[in-house]
Amino acid sequence: MYKILEKKGLTVNQTLYKVEAPHVAEKVQPGQFVIIRAFENGERIPVTPVRWSKEEGWVDLIVLTRGKTTKRMEVELQEGGYLLDIAGPLGNPAEHFSGKKILAIGIMTGLVEVYPIAKMWKEEGNTLITLHVTPEPLLFMQEEFESFSDKHIIDAYPMTETWIPDLGVHAVDSVKKIMEEDKPDMVFIVGPTEVQYAVFNVVKEYGVEMEVDLHPIMVDGTGMCGACRVTVGGEVKFACVDGPSFDAYKVDFEELISRNNFYLDKEQFSMKLYLESIQGGAQ
Repeated sequence: MYKILEKKGLTVNQTLYKVEAPHVAEKVQPGQFVIIRAFENGERIPVTPVRWSKEEGWVDLIVLTRGKTTKRMEVELQEGGYLLDIAGPLGNPAEHFSGKKILAIGIMTGLVEVYPIAKMWKEEGNTLITLHVTPEPLLFMQEEFESFSDKHIIDAYPMTETWIPDLGVHAVDSVKKIMEEDKPDMVFIVGPTEVQYAVFNVVKEYGVEMEVDLHPIMVDGTGMCGACRVTVGGEVKFACVDGPSFDAYKVDFEELISRNNFYLDKEQFSMKLYLESIQGGAQ
């Protein structure tokens, strides 16, 4: 059992959980993730530690309310309560660099995964440009990024019914401008796979190194479910055990995007049933 020391809503569908987890705080490195289980017989979900204290034994987890389990967490978990399990840290730590000019991009809540990695890269002596592309209601962590980035750029716009197409257009326009004006020699991105692909198609025109973090496609995080299979350099890889970061030039994006949307209808149906159950109970 892992005590929730603090619970705080950050945006319309993002919640911060500060959790007592000494074994994670002791060993976690930027780029890694944990698997949490909040409820008996509940699913396991991968979440990225954003901040942590080795001395005090806590980690900050920012959770996007997307499906049934994360909605249950938002509704049912309270400060002073507990998560049942936290396994980790898992995955490979981010690579260490120095002397580079890096553009680190977070699309919507992908900024969560970007934070500890980008902060580490800045501390290691890199020039750091950070970009957050998001609907306005999901804008967060602005002050945190401005505190260590050489330049923090925000491309926020009113929320619409067509998030992904809008995100892609905004991301592409922003990245084109940054590539021309700031000329980074490395790009790193976390976000929906469709948007990652759109940005990659811009970056490759400049021949610039690019890494994609495939945390968003993971499910169980241990390589057993196979949902995060991705072809990289002609070989089958698993985002959770071989990644989560990969060379964008080697990723088969078309296959990745197709697989990532495979269970979308089932996720939406499960969420619908849960919402109906809690609404019925309130009547």
